[in-house]
Amino acid sequence: MVLIQLYTRYNRVWIPDAEHVWKSAEIVKDFHYGDDSLQLLLENGTELKLPVDSSPPELPPLRNPDILVGENDLTALSYLHEPAVLHNLKVRFLESKIIYTYCGIILVALNPYKQIHIYGDAIIHAYSGQNMGDMDPHIFAVAEEAYKQMARDHKNQSIIISGESGAGKTVSARYAMRYFAVVSKSGSKTQVEDKVLASNPITEAIGNAKTIRNDNSSRFGKFTEISFDNTYRIIGANMRTYLLEKSRVVFQAESERNYHIFYQMCACAHLPQFKALKLLSADEFNYTGIGGDIIIEGVDDRKGMEETQQTFSLLGLKEDFQADVFKVLAAILHLGNVEIKSSGDDRSTISHSDSHLHIFCELLSVRADDLVRWLCNRKLVLVAETVVKPLHKDRVVNSRDALAKRIYAHLFDCVINKINKALQVPGKQHAFIGVLDIYGFETFDINSFEQFCINYANEKLQQQFNLHVFKLEQEEYMKEDIPWTLIDFYDNQPVIDLIEAKMGILDLLDEECLFPQGTDQSWLQKLYNYLDGNPLFERPKLSNETFVIQHFADKVEYQCKGFLEKNRDTLYEELVAVLRVSKFAFLAQFFQEEGLSVPKIKGIKVKPARPGVKSTNKQLRASVGAKFCSSLSLLMETLNATTPHYVRCIKPNDEKLPFEYDSGRVVQQLRACGVLETIRISAQSYPSRWTYFEFYSRYSILMTNEEAGISDKTLACKDVLQRLIQDPNQYKFGRTKIFLRAGQVAYLEKLRLDRLRGACITIQKYVRGWIQRRNYQRLRQAAILIQHYIRGKKTIRKAVSAANLKQGWSAVVIQRYWRGFRIKKSYQTRVTDLQSQVDGLIIKKQSMEKMFEASSKEQQEKFDQIKMTLLEDKETQARLRKTAESNLKIQRKEHDKELGILKEELRKLKDERISLQMKLEDGDQMTADLQDQVAQLTKHVKVIPDLRRDLSNLQNQKQTIDRKMMQQSEEARAKLHDISRLLTGSVVKEEVILGLTADYSEKTYEAEDLLAAYTGLEKATRTLENHRKEQKERYETQIEGLKQKVDYLQNENSSLHTLFTEKNNVNENIRQEVCRLSSENCVIPELKVQISELQRQKHECEVLVEEQRKELEEKAAEMKNNLQKRVEEASSKCRHFEEQAEVLEEVKTTLQDQIRDLQEENAHLSKQLQMERDAKIRLRLEAAELSSRNLDFEEQLDQKERVIKQLENQMINLETAQKSSSPGPKHYLGMLECNKEDESRLIQKLILDLKPKGVAVNMIPVLPSYILFMCIRYADFLNDEEKLLSFMNATITAVKKVTTNHQNDLALLSFWLSNMYQLLNCLKQYSGEEEFSKQSTPRQLSNCLQNFDLSDHQQVVSDLAICIYHQFISAMERALTPAIVPGMLEHESLQGISSMKPRGFINRSSKNNQDTETYTITFIIQRLSHFYTSMTQHGTEPHIVKQVVKQLLFHIGATTLNNLLLRKDMCSCRKGMQIRCNISYLEEWLQEKDLQNYHLIDTLKPLTEAAWLLQVSKFTDDDAKAITETCVELNTVQIVKILNSYTPMDAFEKRVASSFVRKVQSLRQDHDSSAQLMMDANYRFPVTFPFCSSSQALELLQVPNSLHLDFLTMI
Repeated sequence: MVLIQLYTRYNRVWIPDAEHVWKSAEIVKDFHYGDDSLQLLLENGTELKLPVDSSPPELPPLRNPDILVGENDLTALSYLHEPAVLHNLKVRFLESKIIYTYCGIILVALNPYKQIHIYGDAIIHAYSGQNMGDMDPHIFAVAEEAYKQMARDHKNQSIIISGESGAGKTVSARYAMRYFAVVSKSGSKTQVEDKVLASNPITEAIGNAKTIRNDNSSRFGKFTEISFDNTYRIIGANMRTYLLEKSRVVFQAESERNYHIFYQMCACAHLPQFKALKLLSADEFNYTGIGGDIIIEGVDDRKGMEETQQTFSLLGLKEDFQADVFKVLAAILHLGNVEIKSSGDDRSTISHSDSHLHIFCELLSVRADDLVRWLCNRKLVLVAETVVKPLHKDRVVNSRDALAKRIYAHLFDCVINKINKALQVPGKQHAFIGVLDIYGFETFDINSFEQFCINYANEKLQQQFNLHVFKLEQEEYMKEDIPWTLIDFYDNQPVIDLIEAKMGILDLLDEECLFPQGTDQSWLQKLYNYLDGNPLFERPKLSNETFVIQHFADKVEYQCKGFLEKNRDTLYEELVAVLRVSKFAFLAQFFQEEGLSVPKIKGIKVKPARPGVKSTNKQLRASVGAKFCSSLSLLMETLNATTPHYVRCIKPNDEKLPFEYDSGRVVQQLRACGVLETIRISAQSYPSRWTYFEFYSRYSILMTNEEAGISDKTLACKDVLQRLIQDPNQYKFGRTKIFLRAGQVAYLEKLRLDRLRGACITIQKYVRGWIQRRNYQRLRQAAILIQHYIRGKKTIRKAVSAANLKQGWSAVVIQRYWRGFRIKKSYQTRVTDLQSQVDGLIIKKQSMEKMFEASSKEQQEKFDQIKMTLLEDKETQARLRKTAESNLKIQRKEHDKELGILKEELRKLKDERISLQMKLEDGDQMTADLQDQVAQLTKHVKVIPDLRRDLSNLQNQKQTIDRKMMQQSEEARAKLHDISRLLTGSVVKEEVILGLTADYSEKTYEAEDLLAAYTGLEKATRTLENHRKEQKERYETQIEGLKQKVDYLQNENSSLHTLFTEKNNVNENIRQEVCRLSSENCVIPELKVQISELQRQKHECEVLVEEQRKELEEKAAEMKNNLQKRVEEASSKCRHFEEQAEVLEEVKTTLQDQIRDLQEENAHLSKQLQMERDAKIRLRLEAAELSSRNLDFEEQLDQKERVIKQLENQMINLETAQKSSSPGPKHYLGMLECNKEDESRLIQKLILDLKPKGVAVNMIPVLPSYILFMCIRYADFLNDEEKLLSFMNATITAVKKVTTNHQNDLALLSFWLSNMYQLLNCLKQYSGEEEFSKQSTPRQLSNCLQNFDLSDHQQVVSDLAICIYHQFISAMERALTPAIVPGMLEHESLQGISSMKPRGFINRSSKNNQDTETYTITFIIQRLSHFYTSMTQHGTEPHIVKQVVKQLLFHIGATTLNNLLLRKDMCSCRKGMQIRCNISYLEEWLQEKDLQNYHLIDTLKPLTEAAWLLQVSKFTDDDAKAITETCVELNTVQIVKILNSYTPMDAFEKRVASSFVRKVQSLRQDHDSSAQLMMDANYRFPVTFPFCSSSQALELLQVPNSLHLDFLTMI
């Protein structure tokens, strides 16, 4: 449907043009329905009245708005038609120098006929992993799409590259295969990727030739299957070839050449390996000199031969095979020079002395006689006899040429098979990507059998393409739930039926070839008879030797001459037999029977396009057309089983001029390659497709306030579109997209532009009004001011007279004297005040000095009191110590006495027991009372366990009391230590305060006496502890004796039970036992009493000790408080003195300022006031006196500072003496002993199993490095070289292993980077070298390595640290790279500045993009903060942190810039603002981390300059100069690329003119340092590890128990 309402004034249309196909015109007057013409204005200023049919109006196609011109995808255009496509390609090709453009699923590639820098490895890596459409169109984008879909969908892919000869098909196929080789690098020893790429030079040498249109034209079709394994790495390849142009071997048109290999051989004829071939110059051979042009400009055939031989060797084809190939090729050249003479009567002869004949036979090892015989004759097998028929010269020439063509065809197939074998590697094929490099539609002045087959193949490919496009359209509509309506598209099945159906052109051709007398004319007559009624077949009226076929692209007229001969491909059996029996095995195998064909190859299944040689029977031999049909069918089956991707190569001109655009030639090829058909299919439905987000971002300006307030953007888009476009058939709402008819986007853009234009007019109105008002106000103020001065001047002139002037001068004189008098009075007053102030300050100073002396004396007295108090405390402590010792002695004596008494009582008890036993002998009469006594005894027995429990409880209480005593003693020792420290510090402070006297040695001795007193206290405490231990031992011995007694009583009780059981002599024994037990019962109460007495004594001792401890604590606290109070009082007085000194200083400065003021005033009044001068002199003298006094004060302060420093040194000496006198910890040498058998355990626990998380928090982050170095020092100490080398090697190997196995663990890599760096510093610091030991302490110098020079190991550790550094950088880059482009380039950090534009049929592979994470600049900064925190937590040195941050910023800048250079849609002013905003966020992050002063942001300068270049004006010569001066980091190629890619986002912006770009290029000629387009994002700045001395003392390090290194011993 044509939108008539868009044909309004100022809109533009396309009208046909004979020269440029289409030209633009502007509508002068609105067109209305019913008008018979359209008034136009051409670009040259001519007015045109274009007639228009009234019903229905056939209006010319509308031109797209400028905002849509130059799009990456042609389907993004609002108006989809032929002139729009042609113009878009022209703008991109000529103005932006862009050769690639998408047209839906097709990549259109225009041949630039010039080397351009867009195919490097950096470009490949930039496109790797990207979605199609995210980057600028490129052959790499198509290859990446195919590779990604293969990996994602597990389906084979194909890339179909077609185009005319010279359009760049071969180069495109080569770049596609190179892309697969780079991105799927397997790293295997087979180097299969290099072999796949190396096959191209060979196939080009034997299959490419120079034609009129192309210097390197492929004269065969090639389908290369690149095989991949299940990890999608290349494992092999296979090539199929189609329709080799064999006729080129024997004939070339004018200015064309034969295949390149012939000329390469002739150029190298002088080389030793080619001398045996007896080659001549290329122009001396008939087969290479027919075209007359044997040289290609810019091509060196000799280098071409070197490359061909190198690729033969790379593919594993040995020199013997190469020699055989060259021998066959040379033989073909010599065969072409064999002279054939006519001998009359249709006979011909060949001289046996022909040198070329002999060389041919010699090279191929065939008999010359047989060859000459069967070249000049033919054997006819009749029914009764066999006849040899001589041939005419023309027939002999044809036979010779047919033999040459057959040999070359077999050689070509043999080389291809050898290449396929070389490309096979072990492994199973999982999938493949096929690259089809096939000829495009061809039409020449004379079209023969080759053009017919080529166009037939293109008909089949076009049919497959149409069906695929139709299928994709249908899938898109079904996915979005859009009702599908049948689209009428061109179906070329009738043309295919015309060619291949029964009784079609090929069928009739094969039928005619079966007849021996068949001719081209007879075959053509059959075509006229059978196909005359077909509308696609035409018979020319003026020729009887041609026929016309209406192909999908164009009508083509074919010459029938040569069709039969080329289809038969006749070679007589006799000649085949001559070659079959050749002694040259390489040649003989070409002509073997079909049963001896090449066996199958394992691995990748090879499907040869050319079937093997069949039987010699002419009736059974397949024709060339039949073979081609068969191979084409096989190709179509393969393509239909894959997902196709299309590349259409276009020749922009026939003269091969760089960046020249011939619209006629381009549109012809666009029609032929199916691009316009794709456009037509898209235009019939809804070609413009926007996501709701894109539509909202672009057209929210057209929304009303109510629509903009809707939270659901999808609903808002629907509302605004329904309001703006009334016809619902012009759009459809899908699930995620809005589908628009052709022209609707242009209509919306017009509405948007009108809204913006109205807003601009409003803004301009108010701005212009403000400017005018401001100018008016300025003029008004200026007029008022002028009037003011003029009126004042007039008033002055009226008022001025002689009397007024005299009065004025008088007033001035009076004022002068009056002012002088006032100044004198004020000066005198000020001098008097200053003198009084100075006198007061002097008096105040004297009083302060007196106060200072009084306070000093008072402090001295207080210090003496403190000293006396300390001496009294010392005496008190001595008395207490003596008292405690005497008490202990008394208690010990009492305990000894009690033990003697107990022993005496035991002895008495034994004696009594003996007497009782004697008495029991007489106690027979007491038998009656025994039972009662036994009952009592049993009761006592029951009491014994209770006594045992009491004893155990007493023991527990004793142990508890012992622990309390130990704790109390430890607390007492700590408090005594604190008191001594406080006293020492107090003495220091008091001496500092009383530093006004000169007798310092006396104070030092008093301090030593105090320390000696406290040392005595410590000795007393130790004596008390010894006594307590002795008393504890005595208690334990006594308790042990009581235990023995209890055990003895238990034994006696057991014996008593045995006595009861005895039946005989019971009475006697009972009496004895009764006596004994009764005596024991008497002892038990006594024992209880003794035990209670012991407990009481123990309690008294505890109470005594507790009282002493409390007294000591109270005295210590009292002394501490007194000292603190005194120190505070002294410090407050000191502060008071300092404040007074500051006041004096202020007074001094004030006086100096006042003196300067007086000096200035005296300078003015010196002549008039002599008295004031005297006062000034006096003031100067006073000032000098004050300054001298101030100097005295300063000297006193300096003297006091020196005294303080002396006292501090003395206190340090006292502390060291105290530490040396007191028993301290054991001194270590800073080494760790590690036995040989524990070395593996150390490596396992300290390196392999260590987790850095806990180490960084709870210990020194670089503790492992110190532990390792201390072990190294021990090995050096032992002078054990074997142990040292073993330990170093094990350490290096373990660190390498743990970092290699955790290449993505940032914390671990950061941890070991810090530790290896610290280990390197330790090796240097303790090496003994002077340059590394300047900052070491004396103890560290004494710990240097003594026996071994570890400089070699320093290098090894340094290399390992560098390796870890690069691993760390790579891990961070891998974590950061996915967020760089979305966060730095795509994310719009500035809200309200949208850079959305219409987009085409892209992002086909981004099915799951909605599920991916959204990256922003905030995410990038968070990642950088995480990296920074990890490094700081693990102790990474600051200079290494700076290098890491610098490297990361460079990677961010390079990746962003590379992506920007490859994305035309991002090159806009608004995107430049967004980039600059993101860079400012990175600058703020550097400031937050205090890294802004190290020029780290300079690594982003190229990106900053690119952002500036996008925003700056780009029109005038001054702009060009500014760009040249500012863009110093960008090279010319990058600047030109950005300028050419600059894309306006609105109609208010302008494109960069080509003249401006050329101006910048001319100014930049002297600035070029590099011609590379892409920055090397993987570049690494050189890393440095400067030496950093460590202050850590090794002997003070402690190995934490958490490391489980208890097998290490500190030395």
